[in-house]
Amino acid sequence: MKEITDIETFTSWLFETEADDKLDEYCFSKKNYCVASGMLEISGLKVDEEDVDDKHFSSTKFINCTFKSTNFKSAIFGDCEFINCYFINCEFTWVKLFNTALTDCTFDYCTIAGMELNDSETYSTKFKDSNEILDLIIRGFGNRDLTFLSCYLNGLSIEPIQNEFSDKLFFEDCIIKESSFDRIDFSDSIIENCTLSLNQFSACTFGLNTFKNQNSSPGSEFNMIDIRSILNSPPINDDNLKTLFGIHNSEIKEYLFELTSEIKFQSIFISYSFEDHEFAKAINEFLLRKGVFTFLWENNSTAGELLNHIMESNINEKDRILFIASENSIKSKACQFELTQGQKKQEITWEKILFPIHIDDFLFKVTKEQIRPSEKQNEYWSNISELKKHNSLDFTEYINKENRKSQEFEKLMFRLLKGLQK
Repeated sequence: MKEITDIETFTSWLFETEADDKLDEYCFSKKNYCVASGMLEISGLKVDEEDVDDKHFSSTKFINCTFKSTNFKSAIFGDCEFINCYFINCEFTWVKLFNTALTDCTFDYCTIAGMELNDSETYSTKFKDSNEILDLIIRGFGNRDLTFLSCYLNGLSIEPIQNEFSDKLFFEDCIIKESSFDRIDFSDSIIENCTLSLNQFSACTFGLNTFKNQNSSPGSEFNMIDIRSILNSPPINDDNLKTLFGIHNSEIKEYLFELTSEIKFQSIFISYSFEDHEFAKAINEFLLRKGVFTFLWENNSTAGELLNHIMESNINEKDRILFIASENSIKSKACQFELTQGQKKQEITWEKILFPIHIDDFLFKVTKEQIRPSEKQNEYWSNISELKKHNSLDFTEYINKENRKSQEFEKLMFRLLKGLQK
């Protein structure tokens, strides 16, 4: 194997057309070389209209290098580094990179077929205006910060990295076909103004802004998304569900959650003021769809029974009290009675009974001296103090019915559900 110690020897080896018989006695020096010690640094190299076939690069750092109209065929880069390098109108055919880092590199008007990035890291690296990127494989550990602008990608395969690393992938004005994304976290990635068809997303995680603007799928060539990707991610915008995946059920995540979940929930008694009944009813309907057993006064109270008996018996029957805290409910004698019964049950069972959520800030502003009637101050203040001990989820924004259509509302409801798991 040829030993290289300087740039002159490197360029001579790179462009030699005939084998050196003497060196070939030791090994296949025409294809391979080794660095004498450490890493060989190549800076400012300019290669124009050359064929770099069957060359095996090792432990080389390329800095501020430009490759123009250069054909790389069956080249292998091992333990190399590219910094601020520019590839213009180059061809990469069956090229492999192992343990190689690319930083601030640009591939412009390049043709790629069968290129592999194995255990390689990329930082601020761009593929631009490349009309043929076929079978590009990206796999292994390391941070990935990659941008594809106005590219045609077919057979792109991106495999997962280790948890301590992150993906930042940006696709804009691209055509992406028949590609595979396996266990990729797209939380910090963006796909914008792209045409996607027949791609596969397996066990991925999407962020709220992963799919932006005018993404589309031609004809009926929808993309495949698995159950895990839907459950891992915030709700996907209705338009993207229909356009990209052919899914017309906007509640697909809820449906799959119910279909796949084996979680059992605590039963609850919903304590609320009748002035807040519209909000309480919405919460109740959501919980019922998730399989939570509830008691809501206007739906479940029995006619003809004493009011206090109905409240007391149902509080004892249910696991917890979901208290919808508001100025209305805290001033309500009936709600205070329910809180008192909940505290009594708590003292007997030593279990957590009270579960507050709030729709205004009265719970946190009220003082003992404000409580009326005065003879109830101690009892009511004890109930209020107990509520304050618990982390109360803030539903203030969702008094407005229209706001409950947001993804943030669903995320908050899933937090509530998590608190009710047995």
